[in-house]
Order: sequence, then structure tokens, then C-alpha cells
Amino acid sequence: MQISISNAIGGGGGAQGAGGSSFTNTKSIDLDGVDDYVDLGNPTSLRITGDLSISAWFKTTSTVTQMIVAKDRVSPNTLRAYMLFYSGSTNTIRFYIYKTGGVVATVTSTSTVTDGNWHHVLATHNGTNMKIYIDGTLEDSNTDGGTIQDITTDVFIGRRFGSGGGSFKNFFNGNIDEVAIWNSDQSANASAIYNSGVPNDLASLSPLSWWRCGDGDTAPTLTDNGSGGNNGTMTNFSTFSTDVPT
Repeated sequence: MQISISNAIGGGGGAQGAGGSSFTNTKSIDLDGVDDYVDLGNPTSLRITGDLSISAWFKTTSTVTQMIVAKDRVSPNTLRAYMLFYSGSTNTIRFYIYKTGGVVATVTSTSTVTDGNWHHVLATHNGTNMKIYIDGTLEDSNTDGGTIQDITTDVFIGRRFGSGGGSFKNFFNGNIDEVAIWNSDQSANASAIYNSGVPNDLASLSPLSWWRCGDGDTAPTLTDNGSGGNNGTMTNFSTFSTDVPT
């Protein structure tokens, strides 16, 4: 018997989420590229040194370097762990990990994503292999992984740690939605998570942290719908957007 990918993890608007309620996605966060971001703090569970996967939906027309998710500071390398971001210098989405000793390993997308349309990114690391998927398609992989540095800086959605002006923090300019982090390799579930371009109920994939970016949230708190209990705090903005991927 065949089971559709979307039904396997509760796809579409009629999926059954936690408590039997229907899964819907009606809100996102809209960041101004100047000083808006979400602070996830420095919980122990997000100080991931081994297997790591990050999933996010995003929409932007900005071509400057901007962070999607980052546990990283500008320098030194000994205070950097992982980041997923749009690189203005290469016009690509890049996934970095900083291995013990500050040695960087990276995978890089090939798609154009600053077209003002919604796109999905999934970045994975299993201790050896790194992969990056854009809109459900694998675009780069390598075997340059390793142990990620354990650092104590905060994790952010929409910026990195930095001093000085916004150019050092790389604020995101646009919408972000349905951000999830796992301490496991989710590459086998890339197609199911992308769900043909419609955000999906991720509960059956047991994310460590899952921020729905408005759905079920009351500002300024983004509730963690995963197992980690790592709520985020909206900083310098207080409203949600109704612009979502469909």
C-alpha cells in the first residue's frame, strides 16, 4: 500500500495536528532588515554539536547578506557554531558549521531566491555529510562535516550576533515562517517537509524546536512547538503578517 508523502506527516490544510485540531498556516513574521529579529536565547538543547537540521520558509527581494537562523558572531571563530543565511556576495543560500578549532565547513545553493516569492530551505548535517535543499531539491552536499563548536552565544532568527550597526548583524529583510531545528539528520524527509510548496504539520517528525511564526502565538512570544521548550522573543516588532507560503 502506498502512502502519499504529504499524508505521511499530515500534509495539506486538513492535516490533524496536536490535540486533533486541523493544521493551518495563516501567519508569518515580517522583518524590516534594520533591527527586527527573534531571540531564542542560549538553551542547552540548541548548543548542538553533532547531527543538526534546520528548516525554514522565507521570502525576500533583498540581495544583501542576511541571516535566517544563526548561532554565530562575526568574530572570533571560536565563538561561532552554525548559521543559515543568504550571501550577498555569492547570491546563494549558505549553510555554515564551525568545527572544533574554528574550521568552517559549508554547503551552498544554486537557485535564485531573492525574487519576492516564498522558498523553502532545509540544511542538514549528520556529523560527516552536509546537505542543502532548496524547494525540496538537493543543491549541494559534501563530506566536510565534523563536531560543531559548543558556544554560549544566543541563537537568533533573522540576525547574527554582532556589535555596531546592522551590517554587522545581517538583519533579514522579508518574511520568515515555520522555522524548525532538529538534533538529527532530516535529509530523508526533505520532500515531505517541503510538501510541494505548502508548509506541513511537522509534529510526527519530532523537531527539537519548531516556531510557527504567528500561528498559535501571542506577541512577543514565539512558542516552541517542538520538544525543547525554547520559546523565542520578538524584538523591535510586535505584529504578524498574513503573507504565507501557499
